[in-house]
Amino acid sequence: MSDELRIGDADLMNITGGDQARARSLRKALQKLADDRAPDDPLREMAREVLSGRTGLREAARVPSYAEALGDRMVQGFRKYDSLSPGERAAQEAAARAYLAEQAAEIEEERRAGATRTPRS
Repeated sequence: MSDELRIGDADLMNITGGDQARARSLRKALQKLADDRAPDDPLREMAREVLSGRTGLREAARVPSYAEALGDRMVQGFRKYDSLSPGERAAQEAAARAYLAEQAAEIEEERRAGATRTPRS
């Protein structure tokens, strides 16, 4: 997939309500699905279609095979979440907030680095 067009964080902002850190997190999650799933996994195919820009995430979620795979994964996730103790839930929520803060810091650092570069003539 390295020779295909790749979407960026900005392309996912409509899904995340304009939150750039969440958009980056979503893009990275899609990339992980595209890279780490079995070749015949519908979620891998879906992630690759979205990352390539051939389809949007909302449109992909309407494809029956993708919707079924997403639904199965969501059920697994809800079951796992329900089995957690209140302390484990709190720890996971704190970890998620910390991860989003890291993404926001990474974005800000990239902005600063881009602003300090001088154009070459």
